[in-house]
Amino acid sequence: MEIVRKIFNLVNLLFSLLVIGALIWFHGYQYQIHHLTPHTLLLYFGFGFYLAQFIFRAKLSGNARRYLRLNRFEFFVFLFLLLEMAMSRFIDFSIIQLALSHSGIENHDHALILSLHIWLVLIVGIELGKATTRSTIWKLSPPILFVLSFIILIATGSSLLMLPEMTVSKQGMHFRDALFTSISANCVTGLIVVDTTTYFSLKGQILILLLIQLGGLNIIAFATYFMSFFQKRITEPRHQTAIRELLHTDNLGNARNMIGTVILTALVIESIGAIILYQQWGTDIGNKSDRLFYSVFHSVSAFNNAGFTLYTDGFLNSNTSSNYSLHITVAFLIVFGGLGFTTLLEIFRLGNTSKLFKSKVIRLSVQSRIATYSSIILIALGTVLFFITERNNTMAQLSTSERLITSFFQSVTARTAGFNTADFGKATTITLLSTMLLMFIGACSGSTGGGIKTSTTSVLLIALFKRKKKKDNYGKSFLTIVLVRKAMVILLSSIAVILIGTFILTLVEPDKGVSELFFEEISAFSTVGLSTGITPSLSSSGKSVLMCSMFLGRLGPLALSYTLVSSLNVIETKQEGNILLG
Repeated sequence: MEIVRKIFNLVNLLFSLLVIGALIWFHGYQYQIHHLTPHTLLLYFGFGFYLAQFIFRAKLSGNARRYLRLNRFEFFVFLFLLLEMAMSRFIDFSIIQLALSHSGIENHDHALILSLHIWLVLIVGIELGKATTRSTIWKLSPPILFVLSFIILIATGSSLLMLPEMTVSKQGMHFRDALFTSISANCVTGLIVVDTTTYFSLKGQILILLLIQLGGLNIIAFATYFMSFFQKRITEPRHQTAIRELLHTDNLGNARNMIGTVILTALVIESIGAIILYQQWGTDIGNKSDRLFYSVFHSVSAFNNAGFTLYTDGFLNSNTSSNYSLHITVAFLIVFGGLGFTTLLEIFRLGNTSKLFKSKVIRLSVQSRIATYSSIILIALGTVLFFITERNNTMAQLSTSERLITSFFQSVTARTAGFNTADFGKATTITLLSTMLLMFIGACSGSTGGGIKTSTTSVLLIALFKRKKKKDNYGKSFLTIVLVRKAMVILLSSIAVILIGTFILTLVEPDKGVSELFFEEISAFSTVGLSTGITPSLSSSGKSVLMCSMFLGRLGPLALSYTLVSSLNVIETKQEGNILLG
């Protein structure tokens, strides 16, 4: 039986690679109509193989019911597809076609094939994930594994973006530009070297959407998915502490459950955002399928704080610049994504509990209180500063209410998102300086945003204030010496990366102003995506600097500090009321 298992595993790996190759060929290159039949047969054969393998494993496990319970997702995927195929074959009824009939998508047959592609990608991804559990690569330290997950996503994304069908010209994308776009999407930055709207085809835009989603959730969900398989192998206290903080969870045993909660939370918020956005587009998007795609794209981009948009000049476009209800919706999606999943879940849980048990007072954790209060304060300060400095400049033609909404939107987006309803190329020096400060601070720990994080800033400010009163006592139960040292390392390492990046940019871009390059570098490192408009005109060396900055910024200052302070004596378990940084 062991021989049969090994044969299945080998055939599984080879067939998975064959299916991936077939999908890349189908979507990446222009296919002929006579290629459709053999391709469809291959897809059905692949489905049959994975179904047979699933049944074989369930029988081999010795407890089929337990196996099905542990692999519920795969079971329901197979069950749905079997039901869909049976009804289409015998009663000429399709659940997918019925759903698509209300979406405005006309080519239902092609959409059915695309749906089968999506399901097979999920199945192949699960199978390859299981195959990697036997790999020696997991003997590496957690931070290296964390970095490796991003490298794999970036390499895959840049390779796919180079395929002919991803661009409108059908010529494919140059490697350097494809790599820049893939890093920007995976690191949810939003800096672009080509126009997303006119350069990429629908397939290319969908690919960018997927990269944004995977990149945005990768810091928690993608890492959790892999770590949940290997937690038993990770016994060193320092590595366990690193995983807790990289994944923002106290209990490694909850990692497997956390992935489902994270994905469900993200999908629910993004879906609600897409539904609201669908009602808010102007008459320039009249087609139902286009409105649906625009809604999903911008909802995902906003929640993941990515800043990618399907308008050539962003929300400065004439069709969206005065659509203030749209601005407010996008702003709240950015705020939800920037708060962090832990804080969001606590707020939702608090709301539900308060209704049921009004007599019981439940408070948010220190981590969530810092995230909530600091976000409110930063948004308020940013709104006031932008309103004062730009009311007679970039907002001179707007009414008072429009200025307030624009100021609010720019204050929210400046911290990590990168959308703009104001022209930063014409902004005042004070506006640029305040925006750079907001970008540097960034979002909250455990969120889709970047920056040094609000928790790091709060720890440093509280430590500084308390230190003036009493040198040997920081005065707060959660504020330990270790926490303050870690925050200092994060701050100093982040400043060092930004200064080095800016210095190199001034050397390779002598025709650009230092302030513009400094703004660009902070935007890249903090994964914001705001720009004064110089990104496409940068040289190859300049773009390479920004790519490195985006990558380092997305990994998080915490991952950097973990490497830099390997001798730091970190505690094995988090104290009551403690907070996570980075």
